[in-house]
Amino acid sequence: MRLPILTIASVLLTAILMALPDHHNMLYFELSSIQSGEWWRLLTGHFIHSDWEHWFWNIAALAILGGYLEKQSVYLWIMGILVGIVGVNTLLLSDWSHVSRYCGLSGVLNTFLVIALYNYWREIRSGWVVIASIICLAKLMLELFSGTSLLTHISWPPFPPAHLAGTVAGLLLLLGIKHRFFPWRIA
Repeated sequence: MRLPILTIASVLLTAILMALPDHHNMLYFELSSIQSGEWWRLLTGHFIHSDWEHWFWNIAALAILGGYLEKQSVYLWIMGILVGIVGVNTLLLSDWSHVSRYCGLSGVLNTFLVIALYNYWREIRSGWVVIASIICLAKLMLELFSGTSLLTHISWPPFPPAHLAGTVAGLLLLLGIKHRFFPWRIA
């Protein structure tokens, strides 16, 4: 049984970043700073969190989803995190976003969730996976319509459209793999 090294490294990285409170303001996704040339925020904004509760919930999901995906395919894990970051950043940089500051992995985790649910369904072909997918979609819709997070209450206002962006990124990645835009193949 292989250890999920990328997932463990990501958990440790986020913990280290959280332990550097004086540097948080230099790491958040902050639109004006990015427009002024601080491009690293496009990456670090996803790995820093508003508070330890926010960190805990994101890391719990990362440990489960990331660990599962990494054991399935390191390539899928890497593509998932890259496509998820690009998808969420595309939204955050677009005119559809009204936020000037963002942080956390939750948008990217929705990319992982889509890929993990699809892979798990392929493994076991159970209707329960379809039901779980419908529940996840219903949660996403409720969050989008209410503008709040259903499971957590963090010190910043949530931005549920980032979860939708991550979900769409996951679907696009699966379509890209299926239609061979990416080198990995779905059976």
